[in-house]
Amino acid sequence: MVTHSNEYDVATSVLVPVLVGGERVVWGASRELPGVFGEDRIRSCADLTMVVQSQGGVVARLIERLRIDVGGFRLLARERETGTLAGAVEWMRDAHFGLWRQYDEPWVACAYGQHVPPMVARPRGAVRSLSSERPSVADGSCGYRRAA
Repeated sequence: MVTHSNEYDVATSVLVPVLVGGERVVWGASRELPGVFGEDRIRSCADLTMVVQSQGGVVARLIERLRIDVGGFRLLARERETGTLAGAVEWMRDAHFGLWRQYDEPWVACAYGQHVPPMVARPRGAVRSLSSERPSVADGSCGYRRAA
């Protein structure tokens, strides 16, 4: 297990297929689900993998209970201060049985040597960014745009 010298917080969000302009489907936020699904402190690569895997199952059950009509969703874990993507997983509903299945193994940045987002790994005493400077899903500065 790789532990991180600097702990960091991730916020998870959920994207679902959204029809734009009556013909194009893009990944966007669901109106029925909160913008930030969860917040967790990451101390190791195993923590990050566990957060992404476990929250995916919770989202699948929530979508089922709320009867949101989607065939799949993506759960993204982003570092809170920078918006850097730290992990992701995609789930799809089995068309034949209607059961939710994790599409593939979760993707985590740790697997590619990115154990701490660059802006978090700074010297002691460095000034943290202001919360007003955090990337926002609403304005697209987190790396993806909200569907219109």
